Amino acid sequence: MEKVKSIPMTLFTYDEKEFLEEEVTLSDLEKEGSILHNTHHKKFWLNLDEEDPVLLDKICELFQVHPLVKEDILLKGQRPKVEEYPHHLFLVAKMVYFRDEELKMEQISFILGENYLLSFGETEGDVFDRVRQKLKKEGTEVRMRSVDFLLYQLLDALVEGYYRTLEIMGERIDVMEDNIMLKADKEEMKAIRTLKKDLLYLHKYAWPLREISSYLSKDDPLFVDKETSMYFFDVHSQLMEVIDTIETYRELLAGLMDLSLSSVSYRLNEVMKVLTIISTIFIPLSFIAGVYGMNFKYMPELSSRYGYPLAWASMGAVALGMLYYFKKKNWF
Repeated sequence: MEKVKSIPMTLFTYDEKEFLEEEVTLSDLEKEGSILHNTHHKKFWLNLDEEDPVLLDKICELFQVHPLVKEDILLKGQRPKVEEYPHHLFLVAKMVYFRDEELKMEQISFILGENYLLSFGETEGDVFDRVRQKLKKEGTEVRMRSVDFLLYQLLDALVEGYYRTLEIMGERIDVMEDNIMLKADKEEMKAIRTLKKDLLYLHKYAWPLREISSYLSKDDPLFVDKETSMYFFDVHSQLMEVIDTIETYRELLAGLMDLSLSSVSYRLNEVMKVLTIISTIFIPLSFIAGVYGMNFKYMPELSSRYGYPLAWASMGAVALGMLYYFKKKNWF
């Protein structure tokens, strides 16, 4: 029999008047007198960040979670979805946030029961600090209402994470535009491609999340009160704004890509124009130098005392004349 790792889980136990946040292990949950044995008046949220198949199996056994749900939690790359089972409601969503200037994309699973909520992330860190602060304050709506309202608060915080991520991306797009106007290079092109890829993933995650919020707001799902359903519709509306913003940013990046290519072409044209002017000026100068560089014996200018300075003067006059002509034609 595989040994269960002693991985700490965060347990939030609350009602209208009391709140308790504590780190617990599987053995704490299995003890007589634990929250699992006193569920008639307490609501609780159990959060696990680090995934372990053996531990997950034990938790699913304690909460009578369907085996298919366990498989979905462990399966990475899941499309966000919502499913109903006899004893619980199961949701998969994607959480996005920046940590140390790096975009994190994490799958998070929720199991909603009659008076409890389980959440399973992939790594430590999330976007739920605002919800935790509300849980700590007595008299807040999340403390007064049933646990399905807590699920709404978490999904709302998750969508807010999309907003904050897009704000940072918008700032980066502005910086990219300024940099491209100054000087376009390979690094800017690489940054544009990276950001376009990230936006593609955001769109991929936000669109099915919109379907989840629509389902929770309209289809009378299990363990979700009708009073709470209207709140999920607000999440749905916010997701539509998120999707619209993603589409706008993708169009802006496409424009930046075109601008970058145009900037590179413009700089190349400027360089070619300068080189062409220089080459054109040296054509008659090369002709003059070639003529007087021939080794014929009878060339009257070669014996002239002022032949050398006159040759230089004529070449200078030709060069200046051509520059004046180019300038008059606005070729540079």
